[in-house]
Amino acid sequence: MTNNKISLQSYLPWHMSWLTLVLALFAIGTFLAISSPGQYGMPIIMEGGGVGYDSSGVSSGMTPPMPMGVPTRDASVSNNTSPEQGMKDSTYYPYPYPSPDVPVNDKREFLKLNYNASLLTRDVTTLTGRVETIVRGHEGRIDQESVSVKYGFVSFAVPQSKYEAFRSELESLVGKRFLSVNISSQNLLPQKLSIEEQQKQADTLLADYKATRVKLVNIHTSTVQTIQARIDAGTQELAVLRAQPVTNQTQMQIQIISDRLSSLKHQLISENSSYSSQLNSADANIKYAQDWQKGVQTQDKTLLDSVATVTGTISIRWISLWDMAQIYLPGYWIPTIFAVLALLSFANDRRRYLAA
Repeated sequence: MTNNKISLQSYLPWHMSWLTLVLALFAIGTFLAISSPGQYGMPIIMEGGGVGYDSSGVSSGMTPPMPMGVPTRDASVSNNTSPEQGMKDSTYYPYPYPSPDVPVNDKREFLKLNYNASLLTRDVTTLTGRVETIVRGHEGRIDQESVSVKYGFVSFAVPQSKYEAFRSELESLVGKRFLSVNISSQNLLPQKLSIEEQQKQADTLLADYKATRVKLVNIHTSTVQTIQARIDAGTQELAVLRAQPVTNQTQMQIQIISDRLSSLKHQLISENSSYSSQLNSADANIKYAQDWQKGVQTQDKTLLDSVATVTGTISIRWISLWDMAQIYLPGYWIPTIFAVLALLSFANDRRRYLAA
């Protein structure tokens, strides 16, 4: 009976040490914390080793890269508007549209890179400042910046030539477990092909307009010369008739020639007026085509400058010691370790109790 009583009492709770009790409470508490995440959501391991949160809490996903916009027409301008019709609106220019069908044999790449990173740290303010220093140190530009005790954000742009060095230095700020990187790229070859097609159209249109102007000038010159020659001939003939004795017949001839000269002079005035109007229109067409040509060249330069620039965002988040522990020991490892330690401590308490 005595042995049975001792054996039974050896398992009673009041024989546990405070260490065993604390370890047991830790095991239960951490198990409940992992099983039932609080308002901040359950930590999850992100790609790259970083920790994030589910949709019930603060989102840890990085800002997705915005697709690069391409130049578009004014919505008020019909897609069927011709360049000649566009002359009525000085703000109209046929902007290029990306071609959905790019020849497979065109191997050119105009990659637009977008870099997004999320860093976890215990000191958000200091790390945000270091990120800004790195951006500026690689000839970059800060487009947006915000920082608080628990959150920092930096939107940036750096030259593509400095991208690899920038990325290497930035990702060395924290350990791999506290870093998540998302890199996206888009080949702007369709936009490039569209710009090149627009350039051909603008060059052709400008050449046609210049040729039309030359033709207009030549026709006008020939017409004026013909009319003027007829006027000169009539004037000379009229002078001869007026030098002759006045008769009914000469007076009739003088009247006919005078009427003809008057008609020719009105025809010359009309020709000059029409020519002036057509010449102004031709010059306006040439000006339009030149502006279109310059506009396409500007778009081409803008596209190449965009490709030569890497844009992105960097978010810096404060991480608690509990979240750090979950990064190193994900899932139920923490409560399991506490439970094992509690059992070992309880076994040690029982051994000491029996030895006493």
